[in-house]
Amino acid sequence: MIHLRQSWKILRRHDAKFVRAYFLFAAFILACGSTHLLDAVTFWFPAYRLNALVRFITGVVSWITVFYLIRILPVANSLRSHAELEKEITDRKKVENELVVANEQLNAAQEIAKLGHWQWDVAANKVTWSDVLCKIYQIPTNEMSYEAYLQKVHPDDRDFVNAAVEKAFAEKKFPAYTHRILFEDGSEKVLQARGEVQLDSDGNVVRMLGTGQDITEIQKAQQQLVERTHALETSNAELQRFAYVTSHDLQEPLRKITTFASLLEREGNGQVNENGRMYMDKIVQSAGRMQRLIDDILAFSSLRVSNEAYLPTDLNEVVKQVISDMETRIEATGAIIQVNKLPVIDAIPSQMGQLFQNLVSNAIKFSRKDERPVVTITSKLISVDAIENYNLIDDATLNQRGFTYNWGREQFVQIEVIDNGIGFDESYAEKIFEIFQRLHSNADGTGIGLAICKKITDNHHGTISANGAPGKGARFRINLPVSQKIFLATDTKLPV
Repeated sequence: MIHLRQSWKILRRHDAKFVRAYFLFAAFILACGSTHLLDAVTFWFPAYRLNALVRFITGVVSWITVFYLIRILPVANSLRSHAELEKEITDRKKVENELVVANEQLNAAQEIAKLGHWQWDVAANKVTWSDVLCKIYQIPTNEMSYEAYLQKVHPDDRDFVNAAVEKAFAEKKFPAYTHRILFEDGSEKVLQARGEVQLDSDGNVVRMLGTGQDITEIQKAQQQLVERTHALETSNAELQRFAYVTSHDLQEPLRKITTFASLLEREGNGQVNENGRMYMDKIVQSAGRMQRLIDDILAFSSLRVSNEAYLPTDLNEVVKQVISDMETRIEATGAIIQVNKLPVIDAIPSQMGQLFQNLVSNAIKFSRKDERPVVTITSKLISVDAIENYNLIDDATLNQRGFTYNWGREQFVQIEVIDNGIGFDESYAEKIFEIFQRLHSNADGTGIGLAICKKITDNHHGTISANGAPGKGARFRINLPVSQKIFLATDTKLPV
């Protein structure tokens, strides 16, 4: 009876395996039981023929069961064991838990990015939204029709959005677009929609999948950037106009002051006393300082760079020309200029001339009175790793622009300009490169020369630094890339 009940339960299960085996075993056990029963009955009633028949049936059922077991044994052996099933269940639970964690992380990432996803069943006209997208649209339900979605779009953008969707149906490709949504309180959000179209075997659109991202803050930031860029361009234009005024309107009266003061000093002999001549000298000297200041301001404001400006530049020739231009001053001070061999680099020749002229001029200007000025210019090739605090173009930026670059191959030239002058307190090592900074108030300078040097090295994607000590001279170290190729190719200006 137990086997009959078990067989009945198995028969009702559609996924049961080896059903015939259960019935064969039930028949075999029933036949065996009948045989034993007849053996006992035979003691009182001689039912030998019936006993033989039951034994024959039992033997047939046994052989059928054996052959069936032989047939299904390979299949049965291939089935997983209880331990294997337990392991599979454990692994599946682990994967399910990992999937739950991954979904939670995905939802958190979408929440941070204000990015939700949607699915549109075209046949049922049902749009299903993720929780994040519902939060963006401020709606309580995850399902709505396409027409209900359009009602959430800003009235001024509905025709545009509907036309984009119709285009997706026509071209079987979802176009990315930006649109606004309007809330009951009058507030707006800007969303960016992206998606893809799914087709059936006949090429008909059956489903659309996509994302919607709230880019309201990004749009505001971009608008602020545009406004600030416009303000900067306006400021630069005003600076250019100021430079014109400086070069013309200010220099003309300054030249007249210098000219007439010089004439008065030369032709007023006998009419101007000693104090008067002293005053005239001060006027001429002050006018000269004013003229140099104007010239330096113009030089600083005119330092610009364009990709076409970089040329292979022999720094030996540049320094040779600088020494030639300063020949009179060098001879007057008895300065010794020692120049080691310099390389050829990609540079703006005129700006390299300004760089070396300012550094050599500074070295002579701030020399010690009791010692002959000695200026030494050296150079060596280095790798980018040897440059302290150099801001490389990061790999993400290079990859975004289609470049893979090994910075270890990039060569830089390190130039040092060393003097034996009065030096400076090293706590001012960074401040001296700021415009109008003068460490020595009694020196004849404008405080712009080193700021020009800093701007020139920036234009060449390089660095400049200084070391020194009072009474022990100064050392200026300039690091410049030998080639500007990677910077021109990526159109990148580095904040070095």
